[in-house]
Amino acid sequence: MLNSYSLARSFFINGCKNIQLRLFSSSEHNIIAERVEKRIAILNEVYSPLMIYHKDKPHEWTTLISSGKVWKDFFRPFEWRAKDYEFQSIYADLFKEIDAFKASNKVSAVDFLKSMTVSFTQQSCALEGNTLGIIDTQKIWNSLREKYILENIVQNWNMPLPEPSSLSDKEENEVIEIRNHLIATYYLYNALYGTKKDIDFDDIKKIHRILLKNTPMENAQLNDDDFFDNRFQREFMPRIGKFRKLDVDSRVSDYTVHPFPVEVPALLESLIQFRNKKVPDNIHPLMVACRILSAFHHIHPFITYNGPVGRLIMAHYLIHNDYPPVIFHQINKDEYNSTLFMSQVEMDSTSLYALVVVNILNNFIKIMAY
Repeated sequence: MLNSYSLARSFFINGCKNIQLRLFSSSEHNIIAERVEKRIAILNEVYSPLMIYHKDKPHEWTTLISSGKVWKDFFRPFEWRAKDYEFQSIYADLFKEIDAFKASNKVSAVDFLKSMTVSFTQQSCALEGNTLGIIDTQKIWNSLREKYILENIVQNWNMPLPEPSSLSDKEENEVIEIRNHLIATYYLYNALYGTKKDIDFDDIKKIHRILLKNTPMENAQLNDDDFFDNRFQREFMPRIGKFRKLDVDSRVSDYTVHPFPVEVPALLESLIQFRNKKVPDNIHPLMVACRILSAFHHIHPFITYNGPVGRLIMAHYLIHNDYPPVIFHQINKDEYNSTLFMSQVEMDSTSLYALVVVNILNNFIKIMAY
């Protein structure tokens, strides 16, 4: 069975931007101990099918966990459930209205994303805690387009990106975050959209690298010899554009179980297959888009910044199906995380569907007003 040792490396790795170490009081220690015990119980429930192989059949154990099947069979992120079909049925008229807008739309979904680059970026970064508003984001976007040739940047990633001080006088790391997301969005609709309908590991990793260019994580990676004393520590250093090698716990809930690193490649491949296959007749593409976002968050392939990558992948899917991107206006992180928790742990995506469907309908109304 799993024990506290199996969690020792992972318990404080939360995929967050800043990890701080400090001493804990005895009461805090007791709370942490209780969380560890609860976590072990949850993991034992999820991974119980592995236990029959653990001692006597190590090869079968390794093969099974590497396949991601145990985690996938427990959470079933790529299966359609009764609640999904019920939602589709109840809101059939709303879906028809959205598709009528789509059929009569004179502005393509990709052009809408282009026009909403600033809003899409600002809202996505706000969900990660960035405090820069729409005006500051617009100024950064204007400076990028006026002073630099973005096409050259996306064609040659070895080029240094514009210095944050040349774009804004705001806090440097926040400007970098906005700058990178703007460039990643530009890359999405100017390069990736035009060349590929499907998406693969390399595309996902490239988006992650763009988003974390010149950030503290990349800087630490480039200088990891200065930070770590031995090869083992350097091996597990978070790498931009690389799938994680550390276990992670959710900051949202103890009941949210992200897969172990060894499971990530197989599960991400399952997600890509789910994304790329034909949509069932009785499931709307907007519901598929929601499940893509939820599953990507749940798999959590990178140590950090999975949220923006997931939202960009979702946007790529939507514009390829002629739907505008989702821009989470006036949604705080708690509300956003709550819908993901329901989708991932409770296996009920209806609140996420509702959030996205209303958002898409409003975006179509904006398009028609152009």
